[in-house]
Order: sequence, then C-alpha cells, then structure tokens
Amino acid sequence: MATLFDNIHRRAHRVHARFHPHHGDRHAERDSYMTLTIRNLPLGTTENDVFEHIRRQKHDSDPIVNPLTKETNQRTLCAVVTIRQETEEKCKVVRDKLHLTRIYPKFPAGDVKDSVVMVSDEFLGVTTIAEHDDPQFDMYFVHGLGGHAFKSWSTDKGAPHMWPRDFLPNDIKARPLDPMNWHGPKLAGRLATVGYRASAMCASAATATIDKISQNFLNHLRADRTQGSKRPMYFACHSLGGLVVCQALIHALSKESHRLERFQDCQSTFFNGEECLVKGIFFFGTPFEGSRLARYASRIVKFLRGNDTLIDSLSIESEDLNTIGARFDQMRNYPRTRIPIVIAYEMQPMFGMRFVTDPDSAMSSFDCQTIGIEGDHRTMIKMENNQDQSYRDVAEFIIRMIQRTLSGSSIIPSSSAAKLERKVFQELPFRQNLARDESPPPYKGQGSCRPSTASSASDGTSASDPSPRSQPVGLGISNPKSEENNTPSISRSNIVPVRLDDLMMPPNRINGGKEDNRDFALLSKFDVVFLLDDTGSMMEAIEPAPSFKGNCEAKERSKWDEMIESLRYIVDIVTHCDRDGVDVHFFYRDDKDEFRIQNGQRVLDLLTNEVSPDEIGGGTFIAERLWTILTAYIDRFENYRLRMVERAPCPEKPKMLNLIVITDGVADDKDAVEDVIVNAARRLDELRALPNQVGIQFLQIGRNEAASRWLKTLDDDLNEKHKVRDMVDTCPWDRVDEIDKSLQERLTNILLGGIDRARDME
Repeated sequence: MATLFDNIHRRAHRVHARFHPHHGDRHAERDSYMTLTIRNLPLGTTENDVFEHIRRQKHDSDPIVNPLTKETNQRTLCAVVTIRQETEEKCKVVRDKLHLTRIYPKFPAGDVKDSVVMVSDEFLGVTTIAEHDDPQFDMYFVHGLGGHAFKSWSTDKGAPHMWPRDFLPNDIKARPLDPMNWHGPKLAGRLATVGYRASAMCASAATATIDKISQNFLNHLRADRTQGSKRPMYFACHSLGGLVVCQALIHALSKESHRLERFQDCQSTFFNGEECLVKGIFFFGTPFEGSRLARYASRIVKFLRGNDTLIDSLSIESEDLNTIGARFDQMRNYPRTRIPIVIAYEMQPMFGMRFVTDPDSAMSSFDCQTIGIEGDHRTMIKMENNQDQSYRDVAEFIIRMIQRTLSGSSIIPSSSAAKLERKVFQELPFRQNLARDESPPPYKGQGSCRPSTASSASDGTSASDPSPRSQPVGLGISNPKSEENNTPSISRSNIVPVRLDDLMMPPNRINGGKEDNRDFALLSKFDVVFLLDDTGSMMEAIEPAPSFKGNCEAKERSKWDEMIESLRYIVDIVTHCDRDGVDVHFFYRDDKDEFRIQNGQRVLDLLTNEVSPDEIGGGTFIAERLWTILTAYIDRFENYRLRMVERAPCPEKPKMLNLIVITDGVADDKDAVEDVIVNAARRLDELRALPNQVGIQFLQIGRNEAASRWLKTLDDDLNEKHKVRDMVDTCPWDRVDEIDKSLQERLTNILLGGIDRARDME
C-alpha cells in the first residue's frame, strides 16, 4: 500500500521538475540501476565469467556480480547482478539483450559446457541472495503489497544496498551457534527472497486474495525445499507479506488442512517428525488489525479498475484479518507448532501525514517482543548501512532469535547439516535417475536410439525385464478422488515414462528383435522444445472420452494430470532421439524453464514435484512465450544465414526446431498468437528456410469445442489467409487404452505432425 502512495509522490516530483527545470536536470543526470537474476548458469561458472559475458553484450553496463548460488535443482547456478545505465529504459534494453543468450564458462564443472541463460528483474518465486558453507537454516524475506522481492529491501539512492544480502550474512557468520560458547561452531545460513505478483493494478492480480496468494506462496516454498530437507525455517515479512505467511502457515501446519489433498505434502515440508521446522517470524509493519489508509487506497484502485477487493481486505473493518490473526495466534501457541515472533512497527507517518500501519495494528494482541523502527512504512526496511541503529537493532533481534531456537532444535547443526543435504540430494527421484544413467541396465533390442534408463519399480519389474508389456498401461498412475474436497487428482508418487522399447510392438521389430525407429528417426535432426500450459485453467476437471466411460480405471481428473499422462508416452522418445536434450518452457512459471534435459524422468519430476498450475488464475496467454521462443531461434538462424552469405566463419548451424505446445487451447490472446505465428512464417520465407525449418505442434488437452475450432484454424487457415508457409499442426490427446499400433500412429502424428511436410500432404 505504501508503494501506491509512493507512486503518487513520484508523480508530484515530476510535476515539480516540470516547473523547476534545473531541479529536473539534476535528477535526470543520476544514473539508473537495475538488479537482475541470471539463471540456468552451468556448474563451474564464476563471477568473472558472468561479468565478462555481460560486458560482451554491453561494454558500458558496469555490472556488479554477487556471489553465485546453487539453484534448488543443484545442477545450475544463479547470479544476482546489478547493472548501471543512464536511464531505466536503457537498463531494460540491456536486460532484454542478455535474456536467452548463451554463456560459455571458462572451466565448466559438469557435462554441460554452456547454456542459455534466463534473465529477469522480477525476482518471482524463491531467489537465494546469500548462502554460507554448510547452512544450518533457511531464512525467507517476503515483501508486501505493491512491493518487489529485491527493491523493497534495498536502498533507492545510487547502487542499491540490500541489507539481507550485503550486511546480515556477515553479522550472522560472526556469531556462535551457542551464545554461551563463543569458541564453538558459528552460525551459517541460507538467505532468500520470495517474490509474488503483489500489485493491485496488474492483470494477474485481478482475482488475487490473501488466501490465493498464500497458497501460491506455499507452492514456491515446496518447490524450493528439496525433498527431505529438514533445515529450520525463519521468515522476515513486510506488511501484506506477513499476512500471506500467516495464512500460508495456517494451511501448512494445522491438522485440519492436512486432510485436504492440496496440503497433504506440507507435513514433510514443515515438520521433522513431530518437530515444527518454522522456528521464528519477524514482522515489519504487518497490519493485523487493518490500515486506515486502505479505504482511501481502495477508492483510487477501484477508480483505476484495479483489484479493490484485495485492498478492502486490509481495511480496519476486515473480518478476514481478524480471522487470520486469531487463528495464527492460536496455532503458534500450540505445543506442536510453537513459533516465536518479533513485531517491528513504523515510528514515522508516510510523507509526514498518516501511518499506513498504526503501531496498535502492527502489535495487535500478540504476546511477543516488539521494536519501533525510525522510518515510515516503506523506509523501515531500507537500511542504508550496517551502522544504522535500526539495522543494528533488527539484526540483533534476528540473530538472537536464531541462536535461541536453533541451538535447542533437534536438527543436526553445522557440518552435519551438509552431510544431511548431500544425503537428501542423493535420495531425490531425479538424482536416482541420473545415477542410473552412469551404469544403464541391460536393455533388450538396442536400436538407433539410446536405451531408456527409467526403471519400472511400481510393479516390481526392472528396466531389463524381457516382458515389459506384462505391465499395466497405467504404470505408476492412479486416479483417486479426494473425499474431502472432491478435487480430481492423480497419484504422482511413482510416475515414470513409458519406455520407447515398450512402445515398439512386434510388427515394428526387425533384425532379430531390435525396434524399428525409422518413424522417429526424423526427430534426431530437430531441437525438440516443449511449451507447457501451467495456467489456472489446467486445474479444471475433464471427463473421460465416451469410449472410456465404462472403464472403471478412467475416472475424472484434471487437465494438468492429463498433460502429465500424455508426456509419459512422449518424453522417452524425444530424449532418446534429440541427443543434446530437450527444452521445457512454461506459459506462466518461466522461472522454472529448463534446458537440455536428457532424461525423460526429469521432465515428469519437474511437473509432479516443482511446478503446478497457477492457482490465482491470471488467464491463459500464449503469445508472449511463443514469440520469445520463435524469435530467439529465428534470430540464430538468420545470423547463420548472413554469415554464410558473407563467407565469414559461420557459427554452428542451428538444428531445425520442433516446438510442441501442450495446452487446453483456451487462450485469452488468440489474435496475438496468430500474429506471432504469421510473422515468424514470413521471416522464415524471407530467409528462404527449408519448409520444415520450424514446426509447431499444438497438442490439445481436454475437449473444449471452441478451443478445438480455434486450433483447427491455426492448422488449416493461416497459410492460405496470409500466403505464408504452413508450419502448424494440431491434434487432440486421447487417453491410452492399450499399447497397440494405433497408439504408435498417434505418437508419430504428435511428434512429427509439425515438421514432416510430406506427412501433411498425404
């Protein structure tokens, strides 16, 4: 809410600059800074590698590269970088220029020698900002309404200083785990931000509520906490962020919520046996009893057609706030979920006029320690240096809370924590599959493609079982229905790909039992890229097709589960034939995009353990993600063609592109999607590319008739209407009854429909 009034304040500054031009010139001379996350860096990448990579793209960007940290998948790194330019617009140009570029570290540590980096300034989801060796705990910083995961906690003048990253880690590391033993082990932790779309004016916030934001927040935490991680957790929350954390913990820790299927896995994330892993929370200006300014802010937001419902929920009359505060206070005082809290309140009003959160509202009726901070609602979390008295007070409260709760925890501290983390990583499902890659099991009938490594443990058979078709078609899949909320679901505990060898029926076996992969051989000439729909509509239930309604196994389930099922039959084929790995992109969670995946099991693990549909439901928008993928590829191809014409040393020739879009087809930007495809086709025509240089296959999940008609127009009408090449194919996904010849034909149509022009002409 402070950000809303701060925007009004900035507008006043612009009006002032208009009537005082000299003052305006002085403001214009200031440099602009932008802090970015650069993800998907290969292991072995150094700060200097990132620095040189940025300088090659923009020599005057003056990047400040912070220490690199491992991402949750433990296979890539993330860098937080600050760039400097004359204006904010020029910073955005540098950001966009860096996005989707390929970095080549001097001394890569793993098999991946280079990768395409993902660059953003949004800081959505969890971003590690500092990490000590052998961390004993995780601490998450959560911003408020209209805030930003990085900017809310950092200074505004000059190069940004962010106290949770630049000051607090050093102070933590200097203190002992046991406050009574200064010569004993030191504290060590991992500090991270949690970002979410918090503006009341953005499109994705139109239907946001505290409850929906909190459920999405839980998804971020579950994705960040590696399976089996038992590190204690601490939270520092500003304003609305405190209410989001309280509501999330009500869902995660209460026994009532554990009976709901969507919260069942919270037990393993937030508990170690019977010990609650949430050890403390620090609230900054959280309006537990509402804000008097909410009424005025609501009128402004409503006039601008924003989400006034979210603002209204922060008013002093809000019943939601009373319920959240009362339930959280009750829960945190249970013996099983006893959580210490510290409350900080602002001591100055915004712009010298009114408090956003009155001290009484911040402290409410909680029995806890409190601290007043010299600053208003916005500046109370913007400490400029480590000698600032407010920072010293806050840091001391945080460190003492950690010492008091961590030293009494049953969790193994210090170096033992590292051993625990290594053990946890070895037990991850995708880690097990990587381990099997190192010594693949015996495989019957190896052909032109590599053997599958995913075992079929669900029924006791091994990957070398000579009779794979004795396994049920629904291997690892069941379709239970939650009795509590009747939400269609899928049991994802043991979902494995259907192996290519299992799909090759006897008519397709030649030369003494080897499979005939000639149908799929064309895939080896293409880079296979998946673009997957993770928007809110994928949570909707779909009924089985008419032919399945008599089948007791074919129960109602969600579109998301149906997409996972379709990928079970696809991923092993493509990871065998696209030898440098497949790329996976998402409509909404672009921070979860992964590249060069060479193991089909990893694709399924990504969808079952780390990504889920957007519960806030901000609409289904395809065009922007489609444009990003197609433009990046065609730019590479154009560069190759120009260098070839100039007879200059050519870069590596790009493989052709097979883009497979899996969606329910219920798009909110249909016209924009058509424009993106037509413009891409025109560029390829101008470059005289091969007819199948780029193919786009839309695989429809569900049976929405309007969506089917629209997808059919993409397939049948675009090339004739606009006189461009035909590079789109569409087909629906139907559930698999049994592995037979018809299934092989369907998979061939799905995987080759967009790229095999001869097949289209038949």
